[in-house]
Amino acid sequence: MKKFLALFAAVLVSVSLMGQDDKVFRVGIDASADCFDASLDKISYGLGVRSRLGRHDQWLNLVGGVRYIYGTRLSGIQVPVLLNINLLKCRPLSAYVGAGYEFDFIGTYWGCMKFQTGLAARHFDLRVFYKPYQGDIGAGLTYFF
Repeated sequence: MKKFLALFAAVLVSVSLMGQDDKVFRVGIDASADCFDASLDKISYGLGVRSRLGRHDQWLNLVGGVRYIYGTRLSGIQVPVLLNINLLKCRPLSAYVGAGYEFDFIGTYWGCMKFQTGLAARHFDLRVFYKPYQGDIGAGLTYFF
């Protein structure tokens, strides 16, 4: 499984170097924070690679990626796969809601549903998300090349 994830990450990074002006498929760098407790004592930070199939101003976007999360509650590799629906579409910025599943390879935890909302632009994606199984609220920012 580790070889598959390494190959997937290598493909995503190599595609990002091909130059992607106005393309339907984009790859970017992602940073996120997951908060497992209202007192902010149990925060995990994530860093990874994300890809988006569909332009930010189209009705649907399929988003996937690989990230490494590290913190007091969870540490390990996660693979989110989400479908976003743009509710407000315009050329510079779109607002969306999305849902999907975040696969996980951290011992006994195998992933969970994930709901998110956010703002997407050509090169940026700013989102907040919720994972009901964990009671996890978080935020993330992706820069697409």
